[in-house]
Amino acid sequence: MVRAPRNQAINHFAPRLTQPEAGLEIFTFFASVFSISNRPDDYRKGRSFYVAFGGILLALTTIEMALDALWGQYMWIDDRNYPGGPLGFFVVTGDAWYNVLGLATGAAVNILGDGLLVRPIFPRGAALIDGE
Repeated sequence: MVRAPRNQAINHFAPRLTQPEAGLEIFTFFASVFSISNRPDDYRKGRSFYVAFGGILLALTTIEMALDALWGQYMWIDDRNYPGGPLGFFVVTGDAWYNVLGLATGAAVNILGDGLLVRPIFPRGAALIDGE
């Protein structure tokens, strides 16, 4: 088995961030921004909230994926010979900063996404049924 020292310059996040899911999420965000930017001014003004919201979600999701990849690399590669193996490392490092921050950003993305779903879709004062 070939092991690289931890202090060697290694891109820790490359294996996870090159997955198709990450690329699809980044592409979807920028395609949405491009589609909104090529519309008339009155349409763009009403959609600036969604662009900012999508950017925040993209940043938080990227942080979550990077920290989860870091934890997985520590567990399965760098500290493979930890007493108890990967499962022992998993149990002991449950409260490590990178794990807690990764879980917190994942929870924040979930809360923000759910909050957008329950956001009212009708403008204030608009009737839900025509004629009322």
